[in-house]
Amino acid sequence: MDNTAYVRVRALYAAVLVLSLGTLVTAGVVGGSSAVWVRGVIITVIAALLILLARRAFQGSRGAFRRMRIMSIAAPVAILVIVALPHDGFPMWMKAEQAVVGLLFVAVLLTLRRAYSTQ
Repeated sequence: MDNTAYVRVRALYAAVLVLSLGTLVTAGVVGGSSAVWVRGVIITVIAALLILLARRAFQGSRGAFRRMRIMSIAAPVAILVIVALPHDGFPMWMKAEQAVVGLLFVAVLLTLRRAYSTQ
């Protein structure tokens, strides 16, 4: 992965991390359900791990690059299910946040595909 792709992917993952932390703060203020807390913590941890994977991929790890690509495909699909289900325990504010996170993951996927095609 070249430097341009790395910087962009890292920024996108950092945005996911910031949004996820914001979700946890919001849940603390408005009193989120257990589903909100679990999902918020999971996405926060995943975002932090993906930032580390991006660094490893930039350093040449094909495995890290592959894991990032898999997550960038799986995450939007899972988020689409969460946003689409009518009664899943997630409030509308969290569904909106998850939709933005899903779009960030799609942007990562497109960046990774472009980076992969230039190698």
